[in-house]
Amino acid sequence: MTAVRKQDMWMISSVVDEHNHDVSPTKSRLIRGNRKLNMQVKRTLDLNDQAGVRINKSFRSLVCDAGGFENLQFVERDARNYIGKQRRALGKEGDGQALLNHFSAMRELNKDFFFEIDMDPDNRISNVFWADARSRAAFMEFGDVVSFDTTYLTNKYDMPFAPFVGVNHHGHSILLGCGLLSAEDSSTFVWLFRCWLRCMGNKSPEGIVTDQCKAMQNAIQMVFPNTRHRWCLWHIMKKLPEKLIGYTNYKEIKHTMKQLVYESSTAEDFESGWNNFIELYDLELNEWLHTLFEERHRWVPCYLKCDFWAGMSTTQRSEGMNAFFDGFINSTTTLQQFVVQYDNALRSKAEKEYEADFSSVNTTIPCGSQSFIERQFQEEYTHAKFGEVQNEFRCKMNCNVKNVVFDGIRTKYFVKEALIWKDESADKMREVIFDPSTKDIECSCRLFEFRGILCRHSLMVLAQEDVRCVSQKYILGRWSKQIRRWHTLIRASYNTKKDEPNVKRYDFLCKKFYDIAELACESQSGTDFLVDQLESLSKNASIRDAGATSLGAQKDMSSTPNTAVEHNNILSPVHVKRKGRPRGLRMQSTVEKIGKKKNM
Repeated sequence: MTAVRKQDMWMISSVVDEHNHDVSPTKSRLIRGNRKLNMQVKRTLDLNDQAGVRINKSFRSLVCDAGGFENLQFVERDARNYIGKQRRALGKEGDGQALLNHFSAMRELNKDFFFEIDMDPDNRISNVFWADARSRAAFMEFGDVVSFDTTYLTNKYDMPFAPFVGVNHHGHSILLGCGLLSAEDSSTFVWLFRCWLRCMGNKSPEGIVTDQCKAMQNAIQMVFPNTRHRWCLWHIMKKLPEKLIGYTNYKEIKHTMKQLVYESSTAEDFESGWNNFIELYDLELNEWLHTLFEERHRWVPCYLKCDFWAGMSTTQRSEGMNAFFDGFINSTTTLQQFVVQYDNALRSKAEKEYEADFSSVNTTIPCGSQSFIERQFQEEYTHAKFGEVQNEFRCKMNCNVKNVVFDGIRTKYFVKEALIWKDESADKMREVIFDPSTKDIECSCRLFEFRGILCRHSLMVLAQEDVRCVSQKYILGRWSKQIRRWHTLIRASYNTKKDEPNVKRYDFLCKKFYDIAELACESQSGTDFLVDQLESLSKNASIRDAGATSLGAQKDMSSTPNTAVEHNNILSPVHVKRKGRPRGLRMQSTVEKIGKKKNM
């Protein structure tokens, strides 16, 4: 159609009544002017994005809900554009400023939320630490032993994620605060540890497990001088191939060293065995082994088993927590997105603990024997810890009392444990000391001191002494299901998203509609009645008029100047060069490899 203007009138000059393409009503939905996202779709995309659901999966769910692509008024690109716009709007002031705004909002919702941001001279974020109220409360009960590790990349700035991880009463990992660091040197770790110490009321942990990082060691000695520090045993033993592969008899060296580390019962046994090991394989000049022996009290089990470590000898807790976060964050995550997804992960972790609490209180694991001691632990311990006790009861069948020595008041038992996967010469002999007057018991394996669980050797002696109930000192409140934990009463996270009033009203109405629809769908007559009522309401002009009035009021309010005090502009951090786990190299194509060779 062509129109021309003559003086004050428009006149149609030509009309072509034939289409220049095939008429297809089913394709009209793809025309840009016909594509749109209604409020339900936008709300679904927003919620899924907050929950960490990828956009392609969110779009697929909308397709299934609509009954096919042909019933949608938009395409996947429209959904991606919408989410991208929302994310850009969230961080339009910069990633650093968005992070500060988020933390400030969290503190407004709960004054016990703690955070600190370290800035460089250019006003860029260097380091970040935060802990929510639940983590701070959990530290009061489970902060005696923590694992700390920084070998995880989580954001587009390559800032290492540094979580403080403890063990709760179910044996599950629990977050006790975390940080994002710009470097892995002593000064950075000192800053982080001091922040964590202030956050936890200046109460230091009794023990901390890390890797062999010298910077961490220096910072721990400075900030936590009274804290026991042990190295991750797994990190040390996995270096055997790297450090010893050059020796001709490498396999024998590796086997002997593992046997020496894991089988030594006392420090004297280890030291004498180590000297023989070094001399036998001519390893006097190996600097790595020399350093390990100098620091043997930090990693060899026989030096550490006399102290309580909640069963932790490696940083596996931290690495397991890192793997848990893999479902929520990735290497392209911005700082503000990271802390939001951190909340989602924390909420999920809290829900698992809540389910375990419910299961331990409302269900019962049957005893495997008629022992009164087993029933005692059944009533007190959570399911996970009672399972560990039951394992010791089962293994008790492999133990036999070989000799008994009476030493005045106390009795010393020599208990032999048969190991079915080894020959008889490898069977272990344990010394168990029992005091008949106090019912106190002590085993040379030190399992109770290390893990807080009575060992099979002690249970064997208690049965021999006809003890029907152990002292309360052997039932740790740390593993009890009878104690009400304060941190479980605190919400794991807070939704700080500033929803617009119309979105909040929309959510409220949807919930009301869901309840009504659930009642009406029971019969066809009820469904028809509800549809008629809704159609009648949708045609009612009073609803539209009320909506227009509300919209006008919102516009008036939005025009009101913002009198809130604004923070100084905080810049995003720079990309970090780090010495931790190397980033994976991208696989090169054949063309790239050939081009690289030509350039060389």
